[in-house]
Amino acid sequence: MLYTLYQLFGWLFFIVVFPFACVYLAFSDKHRQGLRQRFGQVEDVQLDEDKPVRIWLHAASVGEIQVARALISEIKKQLPEASIVVSTGNRHGMAVAANQLPNDVPCFFAPFDLIGIVNRTLTTIRPTIYVCLETELWPNIIRQAQHHGAKLFLLNGRLSENSYAGYRKIKSLMRDLLACFTKISVIQGGDAKRFRALGADPTKIRILGNAKYDQSTTSPDPNMVERYRQMLGIHHRQPVLVTGSTHTGEEAMLIEVFRALQQRLPDLVWIVAPRHLQRLTEVEKLFEEQGIATMRLRQVQEQGRSAEVVIVDTMGELAGLYSMATYVFCGGSLVERGGHNVLEAAAWGTPVFYGPHMADFSDAKALLEAEGAGFCVKTPGELADRLLYFIEKPEEYAVAGRGALKVANRQQGSAQKQIALIKEVLHSIPQSSCMYSTI
Repeated sequence: MLYTLYQLFGWLFFIVVFPFACVYLAFSDKHRQGLRQRFGQVEDVQLDEDKPVRIWLHAASVGEIQVARALISEIKKQLPEASIVVSTGNRHGMAVAANQLPNDVPCFFAPFDLIGIVNRTLTTIRPTIYVCLETELWPNIIRQAQHHGAKLFLLNGRLSENSYAGYRKIKSLMRDLLACFTKISVIQGGDAKRFRALGADPTKIRILGNAKYDQSTTSPDPNMVERYRQMLGIHHRQPVLVTGSTHTGEEAMLIEVFRALQQRLPDLVWIVAPRHLQRLTEVEKLFEEQGIATMRLRQVQEQGRSAEVVIVDTMGELAGLYSMATYVFCGGSLVERGGHNVLEAAAWGTPVFYGPHMADFSDAKALLEAEGAGFCVKTPGELADRLLYFIEKPEEYAVAGRGALKVANRQQGSAQKQIALIKEVLHSIPQSSCMYSTI
């Protein structure tokens, strides 16, 4: 019943919109290709006809494109016989795909979810495997891809409480859609629980982590800690605060935190890593005005450290600096910059603190908070209070650190494990059946 209503409203929408779309196409070169592809005209997508397996990854927008990048790398390793195409839902996703995906992986705009349009796209693309990333569930694409003979996978699946509450209202439709998938890989246990509650077959579900962060949480080099401490003249037990990827306005707020911590930890060393190196002079001037001595990292490397604050003036050092951090604050979050990758620090078993503005990394934030390893603070005062609390409660801080490491380790190999699901299914199919469907 719900699926029938979905079809009806879809076609009514199409009847209303189509005339306006035709007029728009006639006058807009900028969006013409995108709209043509939306209407199923994907004949211009360059397909590799020499490989017997074709995998279609649907990545709704920028975040899913980043997931797709990690999965594509693994597909090329594990399934060299497969060609890959990617669809996305908007121009932002298309722009990121053009910059981040391999040149031999074509990307096109996903079709409107109407049976005729979807079938035209499927007839051209002819996927052996259709992969839905995260929770981009379009009923007609899912049903028709299965009808065309494709095996369906939901990879890197996630389902927030809010999304679950919405999907629960159409549970019968969701149950039918989830039944179409051969395998469902989810990020964490809460996602698995919610998918099961919507009717997904528990035997199809695997908890395999988040491929988006797979490449950013590679196994740390245990010798790195000692190397960086020696380079910076910091003894084994000396506390270190690392504030990574800070933006304009954050350093001034963090000075307040540093001074509060110094009352309890007089030998504290603060490593400040501004997100943009063109701000170095601005940051140095700020500290000078506050009467705080600083050195640049290159100076420290050449002359040895003689200041309590080190400003990072090189690229690519942050992961190494996190290795020796006692406390970590991730910038771009006390000001509205969307935050940065909190799992880089978590890979070293260090809890992570951040402000309320984490929109770009809300998924990583949720992973840490679920294990009690990530802490959101609204103000510098709250950050200072949190850190001072953990200074007095080292046992609790150690538990949080183990949680951080657990989260980071869970992401390692995520892409490899998820593509292994596809490989397992493909290898169970007779070779002749793996050829593109022509239904």
